[in-house]
Amino acid sequence: MDGGAGRCLCGAVRFAFDGAPNWQMHCHCESCRRATASPFTSFLAVNHATFRWAGTPPAARDSTPGVTRYFCAACGTPMGYQSPSRAHEIDLYAATLDDPTAYAPTGHVHWNERLPWLHLNDGLPVHRTPRRLTGQEDMAPVLGLLHAAFAYMEGVIDPPSSLHRLTADGIARQARDGEVWVLEDAGRIIACLFLTPEPDHLYIGKLAVEDGFRGQGLARQLVGHAADRARKLGLHRLTLQSRVELTGNHAAFQVMGFEKTGETAHEGYDRPTSFTFTKAVS
Repeated sequence: MDGGAGRCLCGAVRFAFDGAPNWQMHCHCESCRRATASPFTSFLAVNHATFRWAGTPPAARDSTPGVTRYFCAACGTPMGYQSPSRAHEIDLYAATLDDPTAYAPTGHVHWNERLPWLHLNDGLPVHRTPRRLTGQEDMAPVLGLLHAAFAYMEGVIDPPSSLHRLTADGIARQARDGEVWVLEDAGRIIACLFLTPEPDHLYIGKLAVEDGFRGQGLARQLVGHAADRARKLGLHRLTLQSRVELTGNHAAFQVMGFEKTGETAHEGYDRPTSFTFTKAVS
């Protein structure tokens, strides 16, 4: 799509933009569903510098602090969305384009919030929004995920995994004293990540993805989220540890930008049992 124009149902509010959109995605978040009374919303974003309203100016309301939604005051058609985190661009609704067939979405965002009766098989990549656990939730699903995901380590690593000593109460403490983040699918936890802030780095622990969802980039997404958290906490390094026997994990971490920076030994062992990996966060 190289430029475009659109209008509301009654034609009073119009818009136009030049050049290609910054991105084109389907959004499944609850707030957009309720704002449009539709099962999901198809957006494209364009820079304010290339965008202009035409005809009757749209009405506007702040749906949440800093978030502005534009609509036609005559017919009620939603026309635009402005996020404070992306002040340089405005989101437009694909269905308001004069030629909506020109819309070319590249993926789904907030996939974890999609409606269970909505079945899509368009082959586009999906992005789930990580959710931070408070420590008040039932942690049994997280513990179950970890046991299933780490089962392959049995008989492979020495000493055995500390997971054998982890309890649901221990996960709740980690959520309260540090951070526990999860990815979900239709309300079910399918991936998790523990984060512990240290004085000079953010430590990653218990990164796990359910077997049926591996190969979809979820571990990489959670590591990217860890980097975002580190930036917000003013920390410039991510660190994690991996047992020496898990060579496949070492390769995966290196692909994600980690470098081996150290070796440690568990108590009672005269050889390295774990490797430390570090990734700089700019």
